[in-house]
Amino acid sequence: MNYAIIENALPADLLSAIAAAIQTGPFENGKQTAQGMAKAAKNNLQLSPAVHAQLLDSIALAIHAQPVVQAFAIPRFIGRPIINRYDVGMEYGMHSDGAYIHDVRTDVSFTLFLDDPSTYQGGELVVATAAQTLTFKLPAGSMVLYPAGELHRVAPVTHGTRHAVVGWVQSRIRDARQREIIAKLSQVPRTLSQDTKYVELATQSGQCVQELIRMWGD
Repeated sequence: MNYAIIENALPADLLSAIAAAIQTGPFENGKQTAQGMAKAAKNNLQLSPAVHAQLLDSIALAIHAQPVVQAFAIPRFIGRPIINRYDVGMEYGMHSDGAYIHDVRTDVSFTLFLDDPSTYQGGELVVATAAQTLTFKLPAGSMVLYPAGELHRVAPVTHGTRHAVVGWVQSRIRDARQREIIAKLSQVPRTLSQDTKYVELATQSGQCVQELIRMWGD
């Protein structure tokens, strides 16, 4: 599986702080943080990073600490995220993320949905992989992670307003396929360790996971 979904990805107090910041603003033209051809495809607003720097850094720290993020993305750094806003008629056309954003290599992208899906129409995150097209419109507080190199877009919003936190992870493992293998194998020692009969196997399989990280890591 080349993506991961996390429900209730942020603590309630941090979500409340985000909601308050959205009410306070200000919002700026989202094109300011787009690169290359993505600038022409991007039509949204973003919460001012200068005004809300401390909040954005707190979000990055909370996401970095998420166990699923640790297993799936194997993060080295998480750059300062963006809180964006799509009003009716806004969208982000098909694009790929820049290889580096805010001096962070973009190995894994994430979108954390902030609104109840019933309050807006459109606004789906669409990720076009080599094998299939994936569409996400998750409950408020849920987050999806996927390889940053995949083409993706945000469908036009046709009713209501859509907010989300978006950001990028620099992984200790550059290759998405290698990260996927490690994430799957990491489940083995966690499962085996729940039964005392398999403690030795859990230890050995955990050792293998760490050896793969040493072998493939940078």
